Amino acid sequence: MSKEIKLKLEELENLSILISDNISLGNYNDILQLDLLRQNIIKSINPDHAINFKNDLTKIYEKNINHVNTINKNLLSLKKESRHSLECFAAYTKK
Repeated sequence: MSKEIKLKLEELENLSILISDNISLGNYNDILQLDLLRQNIIKSINPDHAINFKNDLTKIYEKNINHVNTINKNLLSLKKESRHSLECFAAYTKK
């Protein structure tokens, strides 16, 4: 995610918090202005940002799948080695 979009999302979150705080305190005078700022930020986030974000998430997902598959292969290998070691140990203890 680009720094620009990250900053816009943080600003959007801060504005939403301010709006919520003003509503809780009964300060309705500033809400309209804060909401207009919030809407402008939302409008400034163009579809390219969403596509880039989706692509980033897809890459992370694919890496995650690869890591899980690697871990499962390693786990299977360790189980086989462990089973073999246990069988050897059991054979020695019978004597």
